[in-house]
Amino acid sequence: MVIGKVIHKYGSFFPDFDEIFYNLGYDGICFDEKSDIKLFLQIPNLKKTDILEYFEDHFLGSIFEDACEFNDLDCPLFYTEDENLKNSIKPNYNSEYVSIIGQLFLAGYIDFGITPRSEDKYTRTDYPTNLSYYKEDKYQAWIYFRDNFFYTNAFLKGYYDDILIYKGKEYTANTLPKLKKGETIHSTMHSAASWDMPRYWSGYNIWVTRTQKGTKYLREILEPRVYNKYKDLEVEIDDKGNVLRWIGEI
Repeated sequence: MVIGKVIHKYGSFFPDFDEIFYNLGYDGICFDEKSDIKLFLQIPNLKKTDILEYFEDHFLGSIFEDACEFNDLDCPLFYTEDENLKNSIKPNYNSEYVSIIGQLFLAGYIDFGITPRSEDKYTRTDYPTNLSYYKEDKYQAWIYFRDNFFYTNAFLKGYYDDILIYKGKEYTANTLPKLKKGETIHSTMHSAASWDMPRYWSGYNIWVTRTQKGTKYLREILEPRVYNKYKDLEVEIDDKGNVLRWIGEI
């Protein structure tokens, strides 16, 4: 049994239980009943607004200010079958999470990009090809991106989802003919993307950045607010990850 804080000063939730999660096989990517999000959702007297605030803090805090591929983000919610976004008409935590991402984008706290970043990747994230400039209306740009990136599960593309270009035609790993010596194929999910070709989008060729405005909001408003809400709350869990009791309240 371990008693630990819900949040530490540096903003991490449930860090005192990393060893238990590790022993249970929780690797920080898989989402199961032992994850920190599941623990968070068990906090007594939790309100809907608390959950949305947690999603906001979790996503905004996961982004590097110099940008990162979407695939590199720690978003364990997206890997659950019962929280699938594609073709789902039922409200779920994933859809709420995506709505929060949209609010952050519309507020100018984050942006999405497609321009390959090489020499200036650590000094520049504002490109004329960013999503925020794609359409005259940022809201329409977000709806277009949301529907084609999240609600098609494009961000979850794997090896067998890749659209491969061979001799000018599209194939998958299962339909690709045997290549002759010297022949090459083109992977669309690992190549530069275009906003006009959502079929080729993936978590590997779409990157996300936290803007300076977003960093200011995160550090000066959101993180202090979240920390002050949970700083006096502790939880005791057993070696199987089950909550035994909560100490304190929000």
